[in-house]
Amino acid sequence: MEFKIDIKIFLIAIVFLLVNQIEMYILFMLFAIIHECFHLLAGIILGYKVKSMRIMPLGLSICFKEKEEEYNTKIRKSNFNNVKKIIILIMGPISNIIIAFIFAILDIAEPVYINVLIAIFNLLPIYPLDGGQILNRVLRIIYGNFEAYRISNSINNIIMSIITALASIGILYTKNIAIFFIVIFMWYLTIKENKKYKEISKYFKYFHKLDKKSNYNI
Repeated sequence: MEFKIDIKIFLIAIVFLLVNQIEMYILFMLFAIIHECFHLLAGIILGYKVKSMRIMPLGLSICFKEKEEEYNTKIRKSNFNNVKKIIILIMGPISNIIIAFIFAILDIAEPVYINVLIAIFNLLPIYPLDGGQILNRVLRIIYGNFEAYRISNSINNIIMSIITALASIGILYTKNIAIFFIVIFMWYLTIKENKKYKEISKYFKYFHKLDKKSNYNI
């Protein structure tokens, strides 16, 4: 199993330290890691093996090894593997909702706020957040892989534009510079996905042309 630590985590930590919110960031990371542990538990229960783990600025990222045999089991325009991945992905936000509910009963406000924030943040339809991945997997089942990437990539950019506008208002009123760095990091992820989508588009267009030539010759 591969294990990595993203050095950008230290830069984000310094930012939160400078704005006197380091305790909030530590709690955020703690509950974000618990969130990922629920992904891990769901994956293990569903028979997946861990391929890699990576500590990132906004939590822990776990990658599972694909189960090749499940690619042969079709669900509409995709495969059964995507159904299992949706179950694994949804377990993270569910864990935070459960934790928030427990702390609400105990009448401890801060963990409730943080876990609700993590749940909402991860359910945003932005790749590679849980919401973005769930959207992509659902679209794969309905429309197939290429259309799923096209639609989810468009939604990704629209949502990020809206978040940037709202974050700008938030920074203006709260003077919280940490919001700025979080949005920058999210745009960094979005730009990476845009580049990935362009490469995938070239791949699909190339093979689509080959299919057309093949059909013509037949």
